[in-house]
Amino acid sequence: MALSQLSVAQRGCITEGYASGLIHCGYGNVRGRKSSSLGRRYPSQRPTPLTIVNGRRASDPIVAPVIKLDEEEFVDLQTHMLRNRIIFLGERVNDQVAVKAVASLIALNTLSTTEEIKMYINSAAGSSYAVVSILDTLRAIKAPVSTVAFGMVGGNCVQLLAAGTRGRRFSMRSTRILLQQPNGGAQGSADEVNIQTTELNRTMRMMYRFLSENTGLDVERIEEECDRDSFLSAEMAKELGIIDGVIGD
Repeated sequence: MALSQLSVAQRGCITEGYASGLIHCGYGNVRGRKSSSLGRRYPSQRPTPLTIVNGRRASDPIVAPVIKLDEEEFVDLQTHMLRNRIIFLGERVNDQVAVKAVASLIALNTLSTTEEIKMYINSAAGSSYAVVSILDTLRAIKAPVSTVAFGMVGGNCVQLLAAGTRGRRFSMRSTRILLQQPNGGAQGSADEVNIQTTELNRTMRMMYRFLSENTGLDVERIEEECDRDSFLSAEMAKELGIIDGVIGD
């Protein structure tokens, strides 16, 4: 009988016997005793290991959450959000996250240039280039975009919060907003470090200019606020012009 045809209990017994040394392939069934005939006929042949079959139950499959629209139609959560013109940024904004956000913005703008798009942001950091790609898209589309901060919004992602349509930028009451200088690193030869430092300074000035345009503050004030890590409450962010209102007030 093949091992695969045995029950789970039988396979478990065989596995335990093999592990304890009571069962050997090519050997007798007593611990430490070889089969004399096999030993004489095949003196140099090593025993073939017994295949141990995993008898444990397989892990439960991961099922995406679905929403029931009617008796026959079900949609996944992401599709349901896009149907309602809602975009979530809930992780560090890298190139992959930016591509999805830009594609969603363009698609929703194509469907309607008058209906509002809601962008919920909970991200403490982001790549400068990835954030700029979303900022340029927000400027290019005609549909109004409402930005809503929740949890923690920091670093370059504050730019996305402030880039929403004026009068439609909001924050949850307990959200923390972090203003800071753009981060970067440099390595290599001295000339390469100088080139990367120049690019970082250019990126920093560009980010300050974006934030100045979206908040109405001058660039010097933005530099002062971002000189060191500055944690803001929702009310403080409203005073600086980063948002227009606090949800729950």
